[in-house]
Amino acid sequence: MSKSSALYPYLTFTDTKAALDYYKIVFQAQDIQRLPVTSEAAAAMNVPANVNPADLTMHAVFTILGVWLYASDNFNQDDKLTNSTRLLIDIDSKDQAKLAEATQLYEKLSQDPSIRVIMPLADQGWGTKLSMLTDKFGITWMLQLR
Repeated sequence: MSKSSALYPYLTFTDTKAALDYYKIVFQAQDIQRLPVTSEAAAAMNVPANVNPADLTMHAVFTILGVWLYASDNFNQDDKLTNSTRLLIDIDSKDQAKLAEATQLYEKLSQDPSIRVIMPLADQGWGTKLSMLTDKFGITWMLQLR
């Protein structure tokens, strides 16, 4: 992670633990760290007694193609994911190793039954290749190879 100012996507899920497993398998996520909810925090957030706090996620971080993303559970059930937000991963194609990794990931994603390809990876008029895919959580990912 950068020590300078930066903007990081922070995703909200009903079950972040399951989402992390999904991104690890389908998106080849790495650097996964997950902070479960403590019993004390669960009590403070009025989590029902029949819910195991260890299954809830207070905070998580992971990378996809070297891009850092954050996530947590939707404790208030008031956050709604919308299709108005899209996540763009921009890859410098001069880095041959990163280009190969991104291309391999696109091929894997485009064949996965949980992924809907909105736009196949193709040359664009502005000199890049771009694709758009939506995952099983409704998050739209844009992969740009410049």
